[in-house]
Amino acid sequence: MKRLVAYLTIVALALGLWGCPEGQTQITCGEVVYTPHSAAGFEIVATEGASTVLRILTPWPAAKGVFKEVFISREGESAPSGFGGQVVKASPQRVVCLSSSHLAYIDAVGQIDAVVGVSGGTYVSNHHIAEGLAQGSVREIGYDANINYELLAALRPDVVFIYGTTGENGAMSQKLEELRIPYIYISDHTENTPLGKSEWVVAFGEVFDCRQGAEDVFEGIGEKYESLRLSALAASSKPRVMLNSPYKDVWFVPSRESYVVRLIEDAGGEYVCGGAEGDLSRPISGESAYVYLSEADVWLNPNAARTMAALTAENPKFAQTEVVREGRVYNCTARSTASGGSDFWESGALRADVVLADMLAILHPELVAEDYELYYFEQLK
Repeated sequence: MKRLVAYLTIVALALGLWGCPEGQTQITCGEVVYTPHSAAGFEIVATEGASTVLRILTPWPAAKGVFKEVFISREGESAPSGFGGQVVKASPQRVVCLSSSHLAYIDAVGQIDAVVGVSGGTYVSNHHIAEGLAQGSVREIGYDANINYELLAALRPDVVFIYGTTGENGAMSQKLEELRIPYIYISDHTENTPLGKSEWVVAFGEVFDCRQGAEDVFEGIGEKYESLRLSALAASSKPRVMLNSPYKDVWFVPSRESYVVRLIEDAGGEYVCGGAEGDLSRPISGESAYVYLSEADVWLNPNAARTMAALTAENPKFAQTEVVREGRVYNCTARSTASGGSDFWESGALRADVVLADMLAILHPELVAEDYELYYFEQLK
């Protein structure tokens, strides 16, 4: 098999048939050894040695025809000649994370002690990292355009986990290359299914040389999630759900392929703003939003509001809706930091099963145990 793969690689080189966009270089030295069950953003490819290639298929939202590759080096092996991606030694001992969700995956594979730097530390929920920040063993490196690259370099990270939002994080990647610090794009935020986000734990498992353990973590989450989803099918009704609230006078709502909409549907609910295709949020008028809100049985995630008083202070008209009068408003703020960070967007990115359990308890309390306590969500008082 190895001889065949090597032969095919030579043929591909000779013919220039790389099977990827012009200007990109794709390693064809092995077969795919891990194809995700739910995630669309990565895969893992074998080499002829002990090393692997982590291929990031959607490094940022709406990335079309673009991918990034990371050679995960083992046993002192070097990346093939001409490899244009990043090279990271397996099981890095010192890492920096730009997103708090990265911490959840790293913690799940038992490697949280490797984190020496974070971005936006005041928003981090992970207790180990919070203690590290307080004691100085973990450092705050800054945020967005205010990254402290001098401090980042002084931390001597083996790899930095980065992400892109509206496109490639070019300023960050260029600076890291100048500093000769390897980096990996993590695009869990581009996944539009809950289990798709959860499965990124396997990508981290590959980097930290514990993929089997990471697969076991994901399998357990998936089994619990599927059990909850199936129990929701027994519901006799589908409560209508409204999402979000105005931000700077504009009410943004997700389209039908959104991660949160999928959660609503899997919990036996119906999204009142459905119909629009795609997975990007869209603005709706105040008039339309009020109509949708008037039709809703449950209102979720009204921005930062944690009390009815705070919510109605934003707009007194909210108090006139049935969903507010009857107190059926919930926010994912139960596990918040003093600065307003929410663990829903941190460990919740991994624990799709716990998020779905909360959603099921909100939409169909008759289907969960009477003593069930919401974990990420809280009912506005």
